[in-house]
Amino acid sequence: MEIFNNAFLKGYTFLLVLSSFSAWLLLAVIAAILIIVFKIYKAGLASVENSNEALVRQLEGLQLQFDYASRQEVKSRAEAERAGAARDKLLSSLSHEIRTPMNGILGMAVLLEETTLGTEQREYLDTIISSGKILLNKVNEVMANDMLDHSKIDLVNPVPEQKNIDIRNCVEEVLQMFAVKAADSGIDLLYEIAADVPTQITGDDKRLHQILINLVEIVIDTAKQQEVFVGVHLFKDETSKTTMLGFEVNDERNGNSAKVLQRLSVANRLKEYTVEEEQESGLLGLAIAKKLVEEMGGEIRTMSNTGIADNFIFNIPFGVATPAADNTTGYTMKGFEDNRILIVNSSTTASDILKKQLEQWSLLSVNAGSGKQALEILATQYFSLVILAIEMPDMDGISIAKLIKYKYPDLPILLLNPLNDERYKQHEEIFGELVILNKPVKQHVLFDTILTTLRGVKNGNNTQEFSIRNLSADFARQYPLRILIAEDNPVNQKWATKILSKMGYEATIAENGHIALEIVGQSEYDLILMDVQMPEMDGIEATKMIRVCLQKQPVIIAMTANVMHGDRQACMQAGMDDYISKPVELGELIGMLEKWAVLIQERKLVLKD
Repeated sequence: MEIFNNAFLKGYTFLLVLSSFSAWLLLAVIAAILIIVFKIYKAGLASVENSNEALVRQLEGLQLQFDYASRQEVKSRAEAERAGAARDKLLSSLSHEIRTPMNGILGMAVLLEETTLGTEQREYLDTIISSGKILLNKVNEVMANDMLDHSKIDLVNPVPEQKNIDIRNCVEEVLQMFAVKAADSGIDLLYEIAADVPTQITGDDKRLHQILINLVEIVIDTAKQQEVFVGVHLFKDETSKTTMLGFEVNDERNGNSAKVLQRLSVANRLKEYTVEEEQESGLLGLAIAKKLVEEMGGEIRTMSNTGIADNFIFNIPFGVATPAADNTTGYTMKGFEDNRILIVNSSTTASDILKKQLEQWSLLSVNAGSGKQALEILATQYFSLVILAIEMPDMDGISIAKLIKYKYPDLPILLLNPLNDERYKQHEEIFGELVILNKPVKQHVLFDTILTTLRGVKNGNNTQEFSIRNLSADFARQYPLRILIAEDNPVNQKWATKILSKMGYEATIAENGHIALEIVGQSEYDLILMDVQMPEMDGIEATKMIRVCLQKQPVIIAMTANVMHGDRQACMQAGMDDYISKPVELGELIGMLEKWAVLIQERKLVLKD
């Protein structure tokens, strides 16, 4: 029994020792595990910290790269802006430096043409005039091509600007750029601005100009008809409930604003082109036009179902500019309301647009689609003027003009002629009795020409050709004006004074804006022919000073070689009343002098009353 107890005690002691050892072993194992876990955690934490530090360093590196890239972008943007400004200044200077002497060359050639010359001398002179006009057209073509290339460069300023825009002037400038190309392709450039569209709006004029350039170029290149039409309408966007300015650039006229809105709602969205596709002809300009429209908050669509778009409708939001943005006098045919005009044109679109324009000027008109129809209408109705297109089927405009002049010798004819088309000069028996307007015709030129022609009819002057031989001091007696010429070029000074002296005026010369300001401060003048680029003080600054300083304000007409985009609007915003570009067309100058002389006389009568 004792042996059993000893054995039991020994076993129990062993178990206690073993149990104690197991607990310590377990604790040791747990401690080891904890130590291992802690070390792993510590290593992981160190790794995370290292990773975080690496990420922070990487982020700091990326931030530095971003800051550098931002600085480079700002620098590149500034450089691009300076380059763009330098380019525009260079183009404007080139245009001015070429057009200024061209004005003297062609002006003096016209003066020489009206003198007594032998056959050989006249042949030489005709060559000089013809070559001068060809050179001028080439200059215009080069400038237009440069503008086309520039229109395919994305604008630097990412935020659309809000400036005053003369919508009509913007559209006319764009169409004028394509005048040579359209004439060579036999395409008639037409536009219509709805009567309810504000004359002046606020928006980004550069973007709008660039959009129209790109779209008009595409439509001309893909036109299925012999017409390219730009329409401007007002309509309300049903989604945003805001009034939008809607444009259509097509090879056909689509009608009123309601019809345009309907077409916009069902037209196709322009697809997104790849970079490779954009490099193809036309697509790059289209992609940029789409981007610019969207940047302005608008939408552009196409009616084309043939893949590449070739006619377009787009809209943009706009604001209405203050009335002070436009200093021009409204178009009024006072004293000639309800005069009847016969429009002879086979193009229904062109006839309808012209008819609407004449109605806005309170003139009555009748359309004739052919020479035969025109003669039938003339046999039964009286008209004060015939506006005739030279391109007509069956019987061209020259043949129609001959028949009209044969039957109605006292009826004036205004011939709408394609640019560079001088076929009418081959018909000497009728050439001197036509008023020639090259297409596309600007609204103010058409208005001045019609008004001058109607006044000529009223005064019994049936000779419509603007010729120096037909000018005499009677013009100045009928339209008395005290005229100041602000011009720094000696040849152009001489040309202007010679022309005006033949009309009976004794004009004063000022070599720059500073001298002009001094002269008008000492003596009163009715009208100033103001050059823009002059030394010491340019025409823009001189005009602003005159508008501020003088109590009795003269009419100021810009007579300038600055014909780039925005130049006309800049003159108007400076306070000028009208604009005529160099080289100056004699007929345009005469019409402008006559128009403003009548308005000045009317103002004087009102002040007396």
